[in-house]
Amino acid sequence: MNEIDLYKSISTQSSPVYFMSGDERYSIEKAIDMAKGTLKESFRELNFTVIDSEYDTDMDMVINSCESIPFMDEKRIVVVKNSELFQVGANKSCAKEQIQKISNYIESPSKSTIVIFAPIQADKRSELYKLIKKKYDTYQSDRLDKLRFSTWVSNKFKEKNVSIDKNTIDYFVQKSGYLFRESQVTLFDVESEIEKLSTTFSHKQVSIVDIEKISSTVEENDMFKFVDYVFVGDIQKAYSIMRNISNNTKNSILAMSLIARQISILLKILVMKRNRLSQEEMASFLMMHPFVVKKSIAQLKYYTYHELISLYDLCSDIDYRIKKGQIKDNIGLEVVVNKICKNKDVV
Repeated sequence: MNEIDLYKSISTQSSPVYFMSGDERYSIEKAIDMAKGTLKESFRELNFTVIDSEYDTDMDMVINSCESIPFMDEKRIVVVKNSELFQVGANKSCAKEQIQKISNYIESPSKSTIVIFAPIQADKRSELYKLIKKKYDTYQSDRLDKLRFSTWVSNKFKEKNVSIDKNTIDYFVQKSGYLFRESQVTLFDVESEIEKLSTTFSHKQVSIVDIEKISSTVEENDMFKFVDYVFVGDIQKAYSIMRNISNNTKNSILAMSLIARQISILLKILVMKRNRLSQEEMASFLMMHPFVVKKSIAQLKYYTYHELISLYDLCSDIDYRIKKGQIKDNIGLEVVVNKICKNKDVV
């Protein structure tokens, strides 16, 4: 099912069960909002339920929500945002009986309920996914390629009635950072930047200079590039970005937290490797893209378990000293970066 077909189906309430998953959540959240909008406004909140099994692990509650009768409306909508239901192997946290309960419901769903499964990640080898795929259409929301993203951006500017030429749009596309490899920028972030431009420059044609003044998304993405450079030992590129980061205390602290986060990820992956988990299982457990896990595994060759613990303790100590005013944030960041890069046998 493509995006247009999904929206059409959702708007007409034509299926009792939907499955939508993927790295780019924008179209998924739009579909969920669209589904909610089909309910009568006066009783909308009573007939709309969101369940996240990360917190709500009782599948009986999911079934009860699906089988409840709508209040003063023809339909009720239940959104199940989870990944546990669609895991396999060592990461499978839901009991077989729980999965069977959901499977039984899918085989014979309530005619007055629309249930939307919208996990962040889903293993397509899972029993539940295979059952849904067999009986209903599914939607996969992957990140946009350059052509689709450029078209999306252009259409968004038109929706906001922003006057902007093609060259400036091309510049914005690059500036956004969305297309960068392993980018953390989402369509929500990009839409927010477009909204700022449309609000600030509503009565003039937007120029490249205007974008430079307003847009900030790429700086955030530079943070992730910086961390990547640090952990592959590319000290020159890391320092190139760090010079810009160090001009802002908030950025330095964010960079420190991202470095500590990556060390934590490496520690978790190291433990999972020792327990012989596959890359797919690691990605599912960590709720990360498999490519990011693969990249992190490659970084592990530079560290022992004790070195990672030592680096994590160093980050905690430097963070404490920065907050106590015992050391400047830019100096603290430089100390951490130098220490990490000393573990490398390549520069």
